[in-house]
Amino acid sequence: MIINLVLPTRFATSEMQSFGQGEFKATLQKLFRTFDGVICIMATGIVVRTLAGVIQDKTVDPAVIVMDEQAHHVISLLSGHVGGANQWTQLVAEVMGAEPVITTATDTEGVQALDLLAKELNAWYPNFKANTKLINGRLAAHEPVNLYLEAGFAERLSHWRGFTRVMTLPTEPSDIPLVVVSDHNTIPKLPQIIPVVPRLNVIGIGCRKGVTNAMMQAAFQKFCAQQQLLWGSIVGLASIDIKAHEGAIQYLAESLKVPVSFYSAKQLQQASSGYPGSAFVKKTVGVASVACAAADVASGGQTASERFTEQEITMAVSRLAKQQKTLTRFNSEEEL
Repeated sequence: MIINLVLPTRFATSEMQSFGQGEFKATLQKLFRTFDGVICIMATGIVVRTLAGVIQDKTVDPAVIVMDEQAHHVISLLSGHVGGANQWTQLVAEVMGAEPVITTATDTEGVQALDLLAKELNAWYPNFKANTKLINGRLAAHEPVNLYLEAGFAERLSHWRGFTRVMTLPTEPSDIPLVVVSDHNTIPKLPQIIPVVPRLNVIGIGCRKGVTNAMMQAAFQKFCAQQQLLWGSIVGLASIDIKAHEGAIQYLAESLKVPVSFYSAKQLQQASSGYPGSAFVKKTVGVASVACAAADVASGGQTASERFTEQEITMAVSRLAKQQKTLTRFNSEEEL
């Protein structure tokens, strides 16, 4: 995390970032465009008037927090949920011994918001603005919203107050919205359902030298169909380092718009010993199980699938181990 302190010239030393007389507006607007969050120690009105011309949308605007000079109050001014301003407000207020001021309806009503629920899961859902407005409005008004959590996701959430949890998926339409948290393609296509797809799956890949892009694409599609895996849930690919120059692996990563990590045989050795493997593969690359071991190491958790083999390409999937919650921006993609 990078934290910059920017002061008026009269308060700054020569080593500090500063702005001179007449440079305040341009400086604050530049900080707004550059950083994920801006804490302004000044009057709220000054901040509002200065940033009015550069505010775009809550899906892209940074968190903006205002604190008075005596640190009596810390105000979440802009991008409370998506940008994390509400979380930062609580944190700064705690550190400074100040009173946090948060006016977001779901927070004041003590219920979980759809966009915050998705942010905790690093998830996306379709029609972000419309669905956020619909669900958060109902939650703030204490109107019913159902929630279905696929196995393993309840433990990743701090709470879901305001939602009514249901344990089975419906087969018929309903007037009550249903938020379904799942990384699988088995979600019913019903009008009341809003799918929330966590990005947490890592695909481990092993392959012979020179496999084509078409072979990789066909194997990937067959693997996802077998695992009933939504492509939008994939957060990264992983393999052994001697495959770093395989064009087909790079092609798949670029197609999915995800990063790919490569590990040495030494890094994969311990994980590989826990999975069925091939003596030939071990002789060739140094470990017996590339796909399972790479998925294991990259995710920090045991591989969730058996090794899949198709056209001399092996694949396995593993979910990211539960991580500590961080104050990071929620990626609100509209489409898969």
